[in-house]
Amino acid sequence: MKKYDYLIIGAGSAGCNIAYYLKQCGKKVAIVDKEGIAKGASGAAGAFLSPLPGKKNPYNTLVNSALAFSLDFYEKLIPQAIQKKGVLRVANDNFDKEKLQTNSDASFYDNKKLKNISLNFKYDIDGFFYENAAVLTPKEVCEKLLNGCDFYIKDVQELIFKNGFYIIDDLISTNIILTQGTIKPLVPMPYIDISPIYGVKIDVKTTTKVPFNIHKSISISTNKNDGTVAIGATKQRHDMQNMQCLTTCDKCAFYVNSDEMQIKELLTSANELIELENLEVVNIYKGARATIKSYFPTIGRVVNFDESLKKYPSIKNGTKIPPNLLEYFPNLYIINALGSRGFVLAPYLAKMLGEHILNAAPIPQEISTQKLFYKAARKS
Repeated sequence: MKKYDYLIIGAGSAGCNIAYYLKQCGKKVAIVDKEGIAKGASGAAGAFLSPLPGKKNPYNTLVNSALAFSLDFYEKLIPQAIQKKGVLRVANDNFDKEKLQTNSDASFYDNKKLKNISLNFKYDIDGFFYENAAVLTPKEVCEKLLNGCDFYIKDVQELIFKNGFYIIDDLISTNIILTQGTIKPLVPMPYIDISPIYGVKIDVKTTTKVPFNIHKSISISTNKNDGTVAIGATKQRHDMQNMQCLTTCDKCAFYVNSDEMQIKELLTSANELIELENLEVVNIYKGARATIKSYFPTIGRVVNFDESLKKYPSIKNGTKIPPNLLEYFPNLYIINALGSRGFVLAPYLAKMLGEHILNAAPIPQEISTQKLFYKAARKS
């Protein structure tokens, strides 16, 4: 048996970041994944680090606080994998011009200015430029985060807790952290209703020098160190009731035959923003991003829903039971529902969860597992 302080299940951006944090704190850490490092949604992510404009509210405050933290974090961790050249946001149905310039330090770039920057801006577009934005190389970042941690490819189907330890095959750990995204959780968590959102990204080679990231309904990256440009989009929600993600999107029957259509749609949308010359598609990635209806991520101890309601049935009627009195699965934690901003949120949330585990630091209510538990309990 190989013994660890923490065993993390899921090697995407959330899992790799919490593994890194705990390793830096001197803990013995292992991480397992059934496919590999950054093989799911994190590998398919454009990994764009961008601010969230609009009137201040709890969600964009969380995102923008995480962005400031994460930009600094990645620049120190792996500077060769980050391109910090800003982002041009072009107005669309979700973000009109008024919203794009609200509570932001954005500069308006009209069409004339864009054409002065690059002759490849051939269409009549304008937008708002945000300086504090970047793009990452996802797999390179995740692999760097796991330096010093043991990694195993395992398809974990159940958690066995015995004599104070979790046992998974030949691995034994005091604590488990679930960072599984859209995969069915290993213990019942009916209060966390994950909604998978399908995303697709292509890497292309082009002779065009893209001066900065560009975002409208799709995202286009500046040229990365490997010479490629990433083009990505969040495509659609899984619309089948009670659908569970059992594999990665590149192996899923719903998406395996859609490459030609997906590539065509991305390239058409990209060329409406900037002309990409001498284009060659070199890779396509697909992944299902985990979200919940509130858009907020969730972190913290995993509440035992049934046992908590059995102990305190009056919760269903609105009785306020303090979080510390609820029933929890022993030494079991979660980071999930990071949505399309996984690489923005993950370092920030990993630090927050790590400080909670090691130093009992409080977790903000809006992202706590307890908030979701209380809401679901009162509906039950």
